[in-house]
Amino acid sequence: MIYAIRTLVGQEKNVARIIGRNVKNSGIEVNSILVPESLRGYILVESTSKIDMQNPAFKVPHMKGAIEGEIPYDEVKNFLNPEPILASVQKGSIVELISGPFKGEKAKVVRIDESKEDVVLELIEAAVPIPVTVKGDQIRLIQKEAD
Repeated sequence: MIYAIRTLVGQEKNVARIIGRNVKNSGIEVNSILVPESLRGYILVESTSKIDMQNPAFKVPHMKGAIEGEIPYDEVKNFLNPEPILASVQKGSIVELISGPFKGEKAKVVRIDESKEDVVLELIEAAVPIPVTVKGDQIRLIQKEAD
């Protein structure tokens, strides 16, 4: 059975680490704890029995609670083997920069270098089109290129 636990955004790894340590000492059967990069504010816990959120092992800082019920495996398997971001991005796609000096800016993909995992972008709201090269993990796809 897989359960989703809500955390403060940015504290997912800390909550997972503390829960892992607590359940090891308490004897609760937890098989694994997953912290998906693309699922901010949540961790996934696999257990052979129903998780009791009232148990002191699950009273940890930065944890907001649990989502009711189990999460089907089909919804979780995408997080186990995530598709690289560059697989879904193509020339002409609109992306948002999620880190770096241009964080929050929207840009159009000009070129993709898959061997280096680099993407050359043109900022949409810039007065003069200047090519900006960033790593593939610094962008989020907003709109695929229209066919």
